[in-house]
Formats: sequence, structure tokens, C-alpha cells
Amino acid sequence: MKKNNKTTNENEPIKFYTEELKKNKSINEDTVKIISFIVILIVVIGLFVLLYFVNGKYVTKDMNEKTTTTAVTTEPIYDSTKVTVDTMFNISKDTYYVLAYDSNDEVDGSYIYSVSRSYSNDKIKLYTLDLANAQNKNYYNKKGTANTKPSKASDVTFTTNTLIVFKKGKVAEFIQDKDKIINKLKAK
Repeated sequence: MKKNNKTTNENEPIKFYTEELKKNKSINEDTVKIISFIVILIVVIGLFVLLYFVNGKYVTKDMNEKTTTTAVTTEPIYDSTKVTVDTMFNISKDTYYVLAYDSNDEVDGSYIYSVSRSYSNDKIKLYTLDLANAQNKNYYNKKGTANTKPSKASDVTFTTNTLIVFKKGKVAEFIQDKDKIINKLKAK
């Protein structure tokens, strides 16, 4: 066997030489991706919050309102005593009255309408026709000539407040005098 030429002293301590390792000052690639995702997420959430407040303040003006508005819906009411010129010839009663009044006329129209509210007759029904209504405006001409014997809706022309007496679907009387209208409505 061969002997090792090197001799070592077993009692002699072993010396270690150390060098400081370079510290890695760069961040791991995965860490960079996570940080950039979090930053982008914060920016997007911030934009949504900003958009929400801008919309509430300037677009819909919901923010900083002192009062809240509540929409109130009412149920439509049908009044069977109101007619239009187109429907006044189609009533199936033997005798009935149609009072054509101008609701915009605060003196005569309002007075005649208030008298009609107190009208009561079980045999003869009273219907009202507002000349200021958009459906009736084509038949109302203050400066025109009234047709006192219309036979159908297209023949009707009103010039003032009028009471029409119908008998069996035909015009029997066409009263334009205010006093005669009031007397007719007050008579029982």
C-alpha cells in the first residue's frame, strides 16, 4: 500500500475561509406580478368609485339632495257624465242634455258648470262637454257661426256655452243664452 505523503496534524484545527455572499437586491419575478396586479386592481376600483360619485353629483344629481321626491300615482277615474262631441250623438237615452261649457271662461263657463253640478233629475240625464278639452277644440270657434241643428258630430260648431237637448238621438233644442240655460238646468 502506498502511503500518503502528506502529513496532517490531527490536532491542528481546521480553518474555514468564508466570504460574504452577494445579497440579491432584485425582487423575484412572481412578486413583481403580484404587486402590479394589486396596483392595477386599486386603480380600477378607484376609477369606479370616482365614476359613481361623478354620476351621482352631476349626471343624475342624486347626491346631496335635501328632499326626496316620491312619485305618486293615482288611479284613473272614469266620469260617465263627461262626453266629447264625437260621442254625444251615441248615447242611448230617450231624452238627455249635453252642456257644452268653456272651462277657460272663468265667468260664464265656470258659473254654468257650477249650476250643472247641482242639477238633479231622475228622468233626464245631464252630460257635460268641456270646450277647452283638446278633443273638442276643433268644434269650438268663438268668432264663427253656430250650427243650431247638427245631425252628426261633424256638423257641430259651438261659439259659446251651449245646452243641447237631445230627444231620441236628435237635437231638439240648441240653447246658447246663459239665462235660458240656467233656467232649464234649475227647472225640475
